[in-house]
Amino acid sequence: MLQRLNIPLARRPRTGEAWLARMARPGVGAREQAALLAWLEADPDHLRQYRQAKADQAALEPLKGAFADDLAALRSSRRASVVRRSVLTGALAGGVVAAAVGAAVLVPMMTAAPEARLYESAPGRITDIALDDGSHMTLDAGSAVRVALGRDARRATLERGAAYFEVAHDTARPFQVAVADRRVIVTGTRFVTALTGDAAQVSLLQGRVAISMRDVGAKDALDDALVLSPGERADFRPAQPGVRKTNADVDMATAWRQRRLVFQDAPLSQVIASAARYGDHPLILADPALGRTRVTVVLPLEGPQPLEQRLTALLPIRIETADDGRRIVRRE
Repeated sequence: MLQRLNIPLARRPRTGEAWLARMARPGVGAREQAALLAWLEADPDHLRQYRQAKADQAALEPLKGAFADDLAALRSSRRASVVRRSVLTGALAGGVVAAAVGAAVLVPMMTAAPEARLYESAPGRITDIALDDGSHMTLDAGSAVRVALGRDARRATLERGAAYFEVAHDTARPFQVAVADRRVIVTGTRFVTALTGDAAQVSLLQGRVAISMRDVGAKDALDDALVLSPGERADFRPAQPGVRKTNADVDMATAWRQRRLVFQDAPLSQVIASAARYGDHPLILADPALGRTRVTVVLPLEGPQPLEQRLTALLPIRIETADDGRRIVRRE
């Protein structure tokens, strides 16, 4: 067995996007400004990354004010829709002639729901996908997202794994991602979603998102919604109340796009569930108590050793092969 490595987490950002999110936080001091300058001077590509991230942010800057306007417009359009339905209902109750007129009006409004399309990535393979509305998404290995692009809204559902979304701005058709029992509602932005074991996360890179318990089509979809700003993260558990908002570690949230997984004081069950998407066999924890062990680790997704050997080298576990091919994870 390889010698166990104790890999500390780098506290400094490693990408232009991560540095931009860090510097946007309140209370940034001279030390962090000096660290940014040192990072920029360390590699000419760092300056290119940072300039590109600032250019992307400038392109999305109008969303800061437009997001509130978009949400107000959505509410207004739904109120107008309610009024139209009330008028039609009154016409239908007015008599046979009115009913005939009302029926004629209703016919063109009866449109079929958009067909949902399932996008999947194979175990061990990260997949980039361009959607018909101009949006892009990247699926982590072993992940699945179902997408339906409707006339009133664009709806996606994260069915498993993790996904990065770069949403094309469209005020008339908000983009919603269902993550467990929450709805992430946006009009144009960049964010990452993940389902890991019994927990879910949403990390925002740029733009604005609102996290709601209701579908975007509901008139009260945005009531009591939690709004995230760039560099913030929301953590929640399905079927449990409350959402915890914290500062996002952008490097950690998007590490899988650089072919590594980063965990800081995370339960071992979360590490195993995430790593299993990159293996050829299911990984099963033998003891639930083992899954509650907290670990901090950087797991490379590529290397000369098999994934299971990398796991046992970095974590206090051993992996046994069951008769049915499953890999049983036990305490070392």
